[in-house]
Amino acid sequence: MSIDLKTQKLRNAMTALMLGVTAGVIAILVERVDTIAGGNFLGYLNTYTWILVSAVLFGFVGAIITTEIQALIGLINLSGSLSPLWPIINLLFAIGVGAVAVAFTRFRPQAKLRTKLLAMSTTCAILDIPLVYVVMVMAFGLPYIAYLAALPVYIVLQLVPSTILSYMLVKTLKRSKVLT
Repeated sequence: MSIDLKTQKLRNAMTALMLGVTAGVIAILVERVDTIAGGNFLGYLNTYTWILVSAVLFGFVGAIITTEIQALIGLINLSGSLSPLWPIINLLFAIGVGAVAVAFTRFRPQAKLRTKLLAMSTTCAILDIPLVYVVMVMAFGLPYIAYLAALPVYIVLQLVPSTILSYMLVKTLKRSKVLT
């Protein structure tokens, strides 16, 4: 029995795996900077960007593969104090964004890239509401008022830069023909 590396599903899974490794390596660096700066904004930005890219390019399964590989690399490396939370939190984001990707594939396959990314990014922003609470109040032990003050920052941080970065990455990857 041999593995046919030319099948589209296998190539997509392998590419999603490589994006996860790339995201994991970047996460190691940015989470260290976040730790020094006393936050976790860059880690979120990195994760959001790669979830969006993977979901647009590879759908539901691709988003899960990429984010879980990234989270597992961070967990193995203990790149931040919250590393044990990332596999679960990333999975929740990947499920939400992956569901939106599937919906576009089935119901609006001709939708523009901008529309898809904005819908997926909005899904991440909605998921931020409970998940930032888990991180800030439950994991960090910060007061509820800190959560309320930081929530808009997380949502804006996620919506604007990660959506723009994702758009640029997807356009670049498609133009480069790396994925074909």
